[in-house]
Amino acid sequence: MENHVIMEPLTPIWWACIATVVGIIVILVSLPFWASWAKHKYYTRAIAILLIVNLVIENTYAIWIGSWSLKNNLPLHLCGISNIIGMILLFRFNTALAQVFFYFGLTGGIHAMITPEFDLGDQGFFFYSYFITHGSLLLICSFMIIHHRFRPEKNSWLKTFVIIQFIALVIGLFNWSTGSNYMFLSSPPIVDNPLIIGNWPWYILVFEALAIVHFFMFYKLFRLIK
Repeated sequence: MENHVIMEPLTPIWWACIATVVGIIVILVSLPFWASWAKHKYYTRAIAILLIVNLVIENTYAIWIGSWSLKNNLPLHLCGISNIIGMILLFRFNTALAQVFFYFGLTGGIHAMITPEFDLGDQGFFFYSYFITHGSLLLICSFMIIHHRFRPEKNSWLKTFVIIQFIALVIGLFNWSTGSNYMFLSSPPIVDNPLIIGNWPWYILVFEALAIVHFFMFYKLFRLIK
C-alpha cells in the first residue's frame, strides 16, 4: 500500500466526494430544526460516538492490513488534533475550547477538502475515514455556530496562533524522536497546492504566515457577515 496518495481537485470523484460531504453536513445540521429528538444533547453525543468508532475502525483496519505504525497512525496532524477537540465539544460544549477549534477546524477542514492528501493511503476504509474525519471538522464548526450561537471573541485569532506554536513545538519534538512527519513539520505535503512554497524549513515559515492570515481572515469574515 502506498501512503500519501493525493486526489486531483475538480475531477469527477472529487466533486462526488465534496457533494456527499456537504450534503451530509447540511442534513445533520438541519435535523434539530424539524426533528425534536435531534434537539437533545444525546444527538451531538451520538455523532461524537460515531467519530470515535471511525477512529477505532481506522486503526483496527491499519493493524489488520499490517500498516499501523507509530510514525503514521496517531491523530497528531492538525486535523487529527482538531478532531479530538471536536469530539470533546460534541460531548460537552465549552466556549474557550470552541475558540481554538473554530480556527483549527475551518483551516484544516477546508484545505483537506480542497486538496485531499490521504496520509494513510486511500486503500479500503482509509478512503472513507479521511472524509469522515475532515468533513466532521466543518460539521462541528457549522453546528456550534448555528446551534450554540458561537462567536469568535476579540483577539481569539491571535491567541489561537500562539497556542498552535506550542502544539507545533511538542509535535516537532515527537517527530524528531520518532522520525515521523505529523503536522508536516519534517517534510511538506505532496499535494499540488500553490500555498506550499519551498523546502524544509522554509515552507514551515510560509505555513506560519498562512496560518495567521487564515485565522485573522476567518475572524474578520465572521464579524463582517455578522
